[in-house]
Amino acid sequence: MIIREKYSEYDENYEVEFHLRNFVNRILLELNSFLEYLVNFHPDYFLPYVRVLGKEFSKIIAEKQDLPEAVQSLLKNFRLQRRDGKELIVDFFRILRNKLIQVSKISLNLQKYYVSRRTKKMQITILDRVSGRIIPKYIMAVVLKEIMPREEALKFYKEYLEYLYIDGEKREPTMEMIEQMVELYESEYKETFNFTAFKIDQGKVGIKIEKCMTQQALEHLYNGFDKEFGYLVGCYPDFLTINRMNESFVLTREKSLMIGNSYCDFCWHDKRLVEKVEHPEKEFWEQF
Repeated sequence: MIIREKYSEYDENYEVEFHLRNFVNRILLELNSFLEYLVNFHPDYFLPYVRVLGKEFSKIIAEKQDLPEAVQSLLKNFRLQRRDGKELIVDFFRILRNKLIQVSKISLNLQKYYVSRRTKKMQITILDRVSGRIIPKYIMAVVLKEIMPREEALKFYKEYLEYLYIDGEKREPTMEMIEQMVELYESEYKETFNFTAFKIDQGKVGIKIEKCMTQQALEHLYNGFDKEFGYLVGCYPDFLTINRMNESFVLTREKSLMIGNSYCDFCWHDKRLVEKVEHPEKEFWEQF
């Protein structure tokens, strides 16, 4: 039985404040994290991965010849803010680092917003911000297909995400009630999803997403992107982060726009309040 229902529709031209240096620092740390994972657990793949990733970055940069020179030189040789004073692996690969920064600027459509080097923050559209986040992450994952069979590459990156998100530490819950998941989407994600949010029953809430800006961003750059890698990068972390919010919470979903379905069907369950974790049937989702 549906107790509450709310609809949200995003505007891809909605503008948000954006700090370029903070953004670049974050994306470089993400690359560094994966390089560390390779060094520590799969060293044989490290140099082959660096080579194919650099090659893919070069291809994207070559296709974007109209990037103004001022934007091309912006943050060239940018160095990461150190963590605990330690050297980072990515800092030893200056060319790769610069290529990632260039691809990030291309993904952000930065030429539309750049004013001068003195500009510390700017207003950009929410779609361009999402594109700037997801496209480099997708590239960093999908190039694994170049150094191992595709199915193995999918499994490899999935295991990396699980290593990244599941650290085994006991955490204090950041959410107490499952209804807070709907409140989170209504407050934080109304600019990036078209969705209907509802409470299904005690300890059970759902969201049906009919338009996803993350998927839209990938389609903008890639005509026919690898949907399973898109799902891994853009969707699979949802399953991993829910347990960090509360160990009693479980996410189920069977549909995803990212892999070609007409909607996403998120359902969150509080194991303390539901007798059985059961995902609603197809007929339930199609009534909205």
